[in-house]
Amino acid sequence: MSVTTIQLEKDTLNKLKAFKEYGRESYNEVINKLMKFKEIAEPKLTGQTNKDIDEARKEKSIPLSEAIKELGVKIDL
Repeated sequence: MSVTTIQLEKDTLNKLKAFKEYGRESYNEVINKLMKFKEIAEPKLTGQTNKDIDEARKEKSIPLSEAIKELGVKIDL
């Protein structure tokens, strides 16, 4: 196993220490655990899904009150 040294600010080191589940847990284990959690919490989207999201963001939006009138919906606010 090849290892390397990285530089961290003291604040970052203290935050990493807080993520340790046991005293002898290595920072390598802590960082890998955090990366795994990120993968689970933020699933990767397909290329098509990303394109669909981009297209939806480009579409013109209308105010809710206008949409209600256009759809003929009655809402008591």
